[in-house]
Amino acid sequence: MSTSSQPIPSSSNSNGGSPARLLSDPNAAICPDLRSDAFKDVRGLIDPDNGIAIAKLTESWTTNNDQLKQQWAAQVETDRQIQAAEEAQRQLEADQDAAEAARVAEEEKLEAEKKKPKLGDFDVNSAPPAFIESPISLFAQRKLERREYCPLWPFTPGGLREAADARLSSNDDISSLKLSRNDGNQLTVQSGPASSTHKNMARDEHLTWRQFSLASNRYIKEIVRAGWPRIHVEALTQFFYSLEQHDLHNIESDGENILKIYADRIRVEWFRTLGSSQSFNIAHHRGEISDEYFTNKRSKQSAEGFSG
Repeated sequence: MSTSSQPIPSSSNSNGGSPARLLSDPNAAICPDLRSDAFKDVRGLIDPDNGIAIAKLTESWTTNNDQLKQQWAAQVETDRQIQAAEEAQRQLEADQDAAEAARVAEEEKLEAEKKKPKLGDFDVNSAPPAFIESPISLFAQRKLERREYCPLWPFTPGGLREAADARLSSNDDISSLKLSRNDGNQLTVQSGPASSTHKNMARDEHLTWRQFSLASNRYIKEIVRAGWPRIHVEALTQFFYSLEQHDLHNIESDGENILKIYADRIRVEWFRTLGSSQSFNIAHHRGEISDEYFTNKRSKQSAEGFSG
């Protein structure tokens, strides 16, 4: 008789390894009719007593079915765990993708926020000042921010009017272009302060004494606002004050011209030598400044009809 007619199939594979995967639920299996003629020969092989043979066959089928039920339960649980793990992995990947998308969106939002114009805070309890001086030009601001020499013209009434006119026409926002090399040895185009704001720019020595005096006072105020070191502010303050009090105002007919020439040259030289072994204290200038150099300058100006 072929093995396919046996009522008790084996749950193990032919290699004696793990049980073969069940394709149907043994809980739904029904014990065959072991009393039928189909099992007559099998019953005869088991026991001559038909009743005993049927009992043994029934017991064997039930035992095997119970084992298959256990295998099925384990198989179902294994499948559930595998499916749960796969679902958890899919959910993890989905969460990671969502988190990455949210992170990118947040970065883009922050970057967009950075590019938006910002309004600064203000003190809600503070009243506005009673008087506000006319702002200096962007050109002068940049010079002071960079701690560089700046002529006094931008601080004169005329220079301040030019700055005000430039702001109205937006000329002060028009900057000259220059090439700059960064740390990566790359050339970039940068904007610089537009000196074209001051179309009437003049050297300090060509200012009137009133222009020179008003501009030097405003210049001192602005370097204080720009946060210059106290020692530099005090030296320049003493320098300009000593020029205001100098005897050349009364002794020489063109003494003020000589003072302006001296102030122009010495201030340029002071800035040029700052930080070097040639530096000096600009406040400690000589009392006698009308030496041969300035006398020649004075004579030249007198010949040209230059007036203070």
